[in-house]
Amino acid sequence: MGRYWKPRGSRWLSPAAYNALSPAEKRALHFERQKYRTHERPARYRKGYYARQRQAWLLGVLAFGALASQLGIPFADFPTEETAPVTIDFGFCHTGGGTNCVVDGDTFYLNGDKVRIAGIDAPETHPPRCAEEARLGNEATAMLHGLLNSGAVTISPLGTSIDRDRDSYGRLLRNVAVNGEDVGEAMISAGVAREYGNGRRPWC
Repeated sequence: MGRYWKPRGSRWLSPAAYNALSPAEKRALHFERQKYRTHERPARYRKGYYARQRQAWLLGVLAFGALASQLGIPFADFPTEETAPVTIDFGFCHTGGGTNCVVDGDTFYLNGDKVRIAGIDAPETHPPRCAEEARLGNEATAMLHGLLNSGAVTISPLGTSIDRDRDSYGRLLRNVAVNGEDVGEAMISAGVAREYGNGRRPWC
């Protein structure tokens, strides 16, 4: 917005018209311009608009959570306790999603829920970053597929010491066992996965 902006009628004053104004008129012009900047612009262009939106959203979530707990309404659509052991025929689904299928060495679908095995990191397969990661990723995917099809599968939450139930991709973070044996530990022992530690590290 330029120096010679005019709040009403024409939006601009010529330099000559601006210079012809008295000091008081110039101050009034700048005052009107400031009022337009702060009050007449759309709300999304005002300073702090998005921060206020995030605060309002967070307060809404907290209020809904408190109300849901008082009324006994489930706040989430995933189990918060250990599931009963289930024996299912798992297939492969790679990245496309499915009902009961293995995506890669640390992710699978169980009854339509996408589950990420907690505490381990398996090589990427979609896409791998190098030939060695592709090889290990395929081995990890095949091993997880075999483990899940070898007996009764149980998933359990991480416990109160963990401050989240899903990862940044929306997958359920769960401990997974087959016939009572921890799947993550089996994957690590076989050398096709490793402890997650402080995050993912290159496999190449």
